Amino acid sequence: MYKVLLVDDELLDLSGLECFMNWDEMDMEVCAAASSGFEALEVLETEQVDIIVTDIKMPIMTGMELARRALELNPQLKIVFVSGYEDFQYAKQAISLSACGYVLKPVDDDDLRRTLMDVKGNLDKERAQSHLEHYFSESEPLLKRELFIQLLDGVPDEGKAMPLLRRMGIPWHSATPLYTALLEPDDLAWKLNGYSEAARAEIEQQLSLSVEQFCTGQEIQFCRLDPFHYALILEERVEHEALRELIMCAVSGTPLSVTVGAGPLVTGLKELHYSFRRAKEAVELKLFLGKGKLILHTDARGPVTARAKDLDDILQALFQAMSSYRLVAVDDCMEELFVGVAHMETKLEIYQLFLHVVTKLDAYLHTINEDFYMALGLDRKRLSILYHFETTQDMKSWLRRRMFELSEHLQRKRQGKKRKLVQEITAYIEERLEQNVMLRDAANHFSFSPNHLGQIFYEETGSYFSDYVSLRRLERVKLLLGDPKLKVYEAAQQAGYKNLSHFSKQFKDYYGISPGDYRRHL
Repeated sequence: MYKVLLVDDELLDLSGLECFMNWDEMDMEVCAAASSGFEALEVLETEQVDIIVTDIKMPIMTGMELARRALELNPQLKIVFVSGYEDFQYAKQAISLSACGYVLKPVDDDDLRRTLMDVKGNLDKERAQSHLEHYFSESEPLLKRELFIQLLDGVPDEGKAMPLLRRMGIPWHSATPLYTALLEPDDLAWKLNGYSEAARAEIEQQLSLSVEQFCTGQEIQFCRLDPFHYALILEERVEHEALRELIMCAVSGTPLSVTVGAGPLVTGLKELHYSFRRAKEAVELKLFLGKGKLILHTDARGPVTARAKDLDDILQALFQAMSSYRLVAVDDCMEELFVGVAHMETKLEIYQLFLHVVTKLDAYLHTINEDFYMALGLDRKRLSILYHFETTQDMKSWLRRRMFELSEHLQRKRQGKKRKLVQEITAYIEERLEQNVMLRDAANHFSFSPNHLGQIFYEETGSYFSDYVSLRRLERVKLLLGDPKLKVYEAAQQAGYKNLSHFSKQFKDYYGISPGDYRRHL
């Protein structure tokens, strides 16, 4: 609701304006009524006013002078002048003061209402624009991150990207030469082990602050991909030496080291995704070229690059075999892995490979809510044992044993979950024996497909679902037949049988005796 200040030295006119206009209907309220310009200025110093409706011709301080002084206090004020016909020459001055309206006396309610609604329309537009500016200011970091990620992923809409970049003060255009880099902490999985959540958050914050300060100082654009990884977009003028400085600055005051991979220079926003893909490939080469340094996309070719790609394929196959308890496939993947080890030249290189394998394995296990170290009862800080093995065969034996242990661990957990599920299924059956218990109803209850649930049930019990239900019904009837108060058909009905002849045949087929004969022999 907009606040209105009424100013007129004629008290009757002032009272009429205040009382006879429907201010609520216009989404306005009269916050004060002043009989002089001086009184109005006092109100402006204490009240937030949006609109002044003032008579032009007033003694000592005219409405024109009031308007000039009021606009000095608040340039956003809207002024509506009211005056008699004989003073209409003041209209030109009013226009020079950017007046929003000029209404003649005697004031016509409809005329004033139209003028005020025009003023409200202008205020609404200004307020909406102000809110938009505020929203953009608040959301700019998120918009910038989303835009950069789209550019790096190769799905930019240039029609939308260019205006946003200009709005953010980034002077790129569709043919600007740019290149990218990826900053990745080294050995993150075990370096932060033992730190509390608060300490980890502090390290994360320190890294973020260091990267932001350095990039701002060097006029490098960046975005955080996740709590510890950063993508950088650099103009051609920024030398690689700046990235080497960043490696030192980023980890100041933290226990971390970082590796930066740099992609090739490309022309235009549409090619940034290619540069970033090469930057990620460069970071992966730290397995063979070492960490805590800048690795350029040109630093390794041929066998080393191919080896890094082959390694990821082998590890993916290894993890899948381990998860599905295919021990022969686990062993085959280990043999494949060690073919690559045979071509390595230094013990440190092999050690780095094994740390990489363990880190990747730990990351994979976390996707299925497992932890490499907890599952095996290992101390992260004691992985240096690998470096003390004298032969690659020792390393191979150690790693194979751990893979088999993990496979067994995951298999036991799966079996435990299946056993618990089957226990719940059997309880479900017991509660519903008097009803028509169907596999599809049970599958729907436990959110499985009928085929999958039936297979799990058979693997754990050795019985098909329908056979198990039939057996439990027969056992229930057999127990009920011990109650002499129940007739045979009543016992059958309480166990869920609707057809007595079918029940009698099934009972005799299973026990070799009719229900009646069974009862007589009790």
